[in-house]
Amino acid sequence: MHQRYRAKGIFIKKQDQGEADQLLTIFTEQFGKIEVVAKGIRKITSKLRAGADVFYLSEIEFVQGKSYKILTDAVAVDRFDSICQEPEKSQIIYKIVELLNQFANQEATDEKLWRFLLQTFEVIENLEIRNLKLEIICHYSLWKFFAVLGYSPELHHCPLCCKKLLPETFFFVPSEGGVVCWQCFSANDLKKSGLWFPIKVDTVKALRVWLSQDWAEAGKVSFGQEAQQNLWDISKNYFIYLRENIS
Repeated sequence: MHQRYRAKGIFIKKQDQGEADQLLTIFTEQFGKIEVVAKGIRKITSKLRAGADVFYLSEIEFVQGKSYKILTDAVAVDRFDSICQEPEKSQIIYKIVELLNQFANQEATDEKLWRFLLQTFEVIENLEIRNLKLEIICHYSLWKFFAVLGYSPELHHCPLCCKKLLPETFFFVPSEGGVVCWQCFSANDLKKSGLWFPIKVDTVKALRVWLSQDWAEAGKVSFGQEAQQNLWDISKNYFIYLRENIS
């Protein structure tokens, strides 16, 4: 008889298999990221349908088969209806789980990552949609997630000369690990070396606050229009850089 395992987890990806099965990726509190096969789940009569879908927080049960894990039970704890029904919120979560799925190690328990993921879902689920606030929470959550995964950029000292960054001309260079001073940027001819972006002093200040404060402080950071656009551009492109260059 197969041993049964129980866990609490959030479904982050599903992929159809065969006529009625699905391969489900779940980030669990007890086992980290796992993949399980849900046999017959696409049948209307399947008992698994009510508790196993993308973005559900569920209590699950599975057994270890010969080649793969098999989902045997799933009871939804929270379906995060607001996230599933509101496209703006869904977009934030999709970015988070895309990073999680790519960078989290298979079957490696990570309590810090689990807590952050669950908190992110809960905060965004209960967030009232106000355009600027939602945008801020979106980018704040991405940067905090970068940090949890170990990809927090250097924002206080130039990673090349190690000197303290003064309020002058900066450049964000992902391949160098963070914000580079203008002297090193010029001396190393980084303009020709790959991905880089001018980064405003106010953007650096905002990121410093975000990466050192909790959710309650995120919405209090004020932006000028140029700094706001600068931050959005850097957030988007750093996300793309990590997705394409880190395995």
